[in-house]
Amino acid sequence: MTKKRYSAIICEYNPFHHGHLYQIEALKKEYDGIICIMSGNLVQRGEVAVAEKYLRAKAAVMCGANLVVELPFPFCMLSARDFASAGVYIAAMLGADSLAFGCEDDFSLLSSIAEKTGSGVFEKSVVELIKSNKNLSYPKAKKAAVEQIFGEKAAVIKKPNNILALEYLSAIKNGGYEIKPHPIKRNQSFLSSSAIRKSVDLDEFLSFLPERSAAVYGAVGEGELPRLTEKMSQYIIATLRMFKVKSSGSDMDIYGTPPDLFNSIMSTSLSVSSFSELVQKCQNNIYTEARVRRSVLSAVFGVTASDALCKPNYALLLTADSTGCDFLRNRKDKIALPVITKPSHINRQPAAVARAFMRECCIDNVISLFTPGERADKPFCKTPFILQ
Repeated sequence: MTKKRYSAIICEYNPFHHGHLYQIEALKKEYDGIICIMSGNLVQRGEVAVAEKYLRAKAAVMCGANLVVELPFPFCMLSARDFASAGVYIAAMLGADSLAFGCEDDFSLLSSIAEKTGSGVFEKSVVELIKSNKNLSYPKAKKAAVEQIFGEKAAVIKKPNNILALEYLSAIKNGGYEIKPHPIKRNQSFLSSSAIRKSVDLDEFLSFLPERSAAVYGAVGEGELPRLTEKMSQYIIATLRMFKVKSSGSDMDIYGTPPDLFNSIMSTSLSVSSFSELVQKCQNNIYTEARVRRSVLSAVFGVTASDALCKPNYALLLTADSTGCDFLRNRKDKIALPVITKPSHINRQPAAVARAFMRECCIDNVISLFTPGERADKPFCKTPFILQ
């Protein structure tokens, strides 16, 4: 009997659009099942997801995904490198045969760049560039180091899909995982998630989505879409103002936040009234908007370096169809990571898993406060959507 093959996708589906559908349909021609590892209620760019995680997962399974598990907090809102590392780890622990991802340029070039940038020698060269020029952010220093090797071709690493593709390749290599990369060239004719999120009203937003995805999003209550981090502004600023700010932020172990950025965020929080204003005033040539957003949310939710620079200790089942259920059932003894299928059974898990899950539940409940018409998340009452 031929062994069934499964491909994993690390995703956000924020929201699920035609490009995502194109990717899944392409993979289904080669694999028996598609496993999606999807960000929870916070996403990698340091924002609240446009819709809550169970709804986004349901849209994915209605459009062809077989299994959607969560990339949990805080891993869903980390830098590209750490986001990729956590996602690839879950894919490996679930036993995926390949990792599919979008790329925007020739994959052989990306592979060559990944081979070079994955070495310790390269990383030292990036650090040296930053030391020699204090105005260089890490992304700019990395691009400069790549330019020294690849010349004009280094421009490809500025593109979002390529950035993550490189990090996925690096994570697979560094982890020693037996997962084969499966690049899929991005179809430029499809609108991106960021472009769709700019829609001015719900009807326009839904018009950009595949029919089955639009049906899921269109069924939510009035005022529940989109979720916006901006609506959390008062909570974010009030929380920051409650910090006991010291003369130096060096003793504050906030993930991805050096002392100068930490102090800038804390002092600026005293004179602004919105999340966007805070981010705009703290970003500069060294710290990008995305990095500032992640640092602000890391401070607000107490994410330390040790919280982030480890591996996820569970995955939460969000949705599945019959193929996905069979995958979990048949590979139960081979999956090397707890998969929480019933949140009400969390106390059956190891204490460390229960603590991590409960922490995320608290944050999900905070986020739900700022969505009109939405009640507290009530995580123990949640059950995954199963498509029969």
